[in-house]
Amino acid sequence: MYYKQLDSLVFTDGESIAKARLASMTDMWFSSDLHLGHKFVASMRGFDDPDEHDEVILSNFENTIGADDVLWILGDLSSGAHRAEERALSLMAERLGGVVKHLVPGNHDSCHPMYRHAYKRQRRFLEVFDSVQAFQRMKWDDEDVYLSHFPRPGQDHPGMESRFDDLRLRVPLLIHGHLHSQFPMTGPGQVDVGVEAWGLKPAPRELVQLKLWESLSEKI
Repeated sequence: MYYKQLDSLVFTDGESIAKARLASMTDMWFSSDLHLGHKFVASMRGFDDPDEHDEVILSNFENTIGADDVLWILGDLSSGAHRAEERALSLMAERLGGVVKHLVPGNHDSCHPMYRHAYKRQRRFLEVFDSVQAFQRMKWDDEDVYLSHFPRPGQDHPGMESRFDDLRLRVPLLIHGHLHSQFPMTGPGQVDVGVEAWGLKPAPRELVQLKLWESLSEKI
């Protein structure tokens, strides 16, 4: 599917109402799995040139997120190779330097605590992000909602055995990335904020929350 041709998402009636409220209510955005500079992932998203892929994603972020907004990225900035990671961090600082940014790292980020030398990379990531943590708990409508790169144990890319299950959260309400899902809802009480599911754009909290509640009642 050629995501670079997508101009907007298709909204249901409920989502249209939420979308209409975004201008006045949204100050928090979520995303995951940018994979900046990652040639293989860019090709899977319909781009022959990874630089073009990166420009589309970063422009979408610049044109969507306000200067006073907060962005949560749930991991996988790049392929994870050192040079690629340094480039991705520099791009984030250059293009989104004025935005408050928090990172929940993924398996392609060298600061994830799964890696023995993660502590050595924390300082570099904190030059770009306001915080870095393996997961985060939030309170939405008096419910505990968790942010993590990974979905619950047992889910991974199609045809692939579930990896990193010992690092995953077993919680009722979870916002995640990792799966590169085509659609946001990935299970009851579970929403993927990876860019594939959101037209290569950041996902506004209003719609993420709406999808989360919808997922509790729909068969997925």
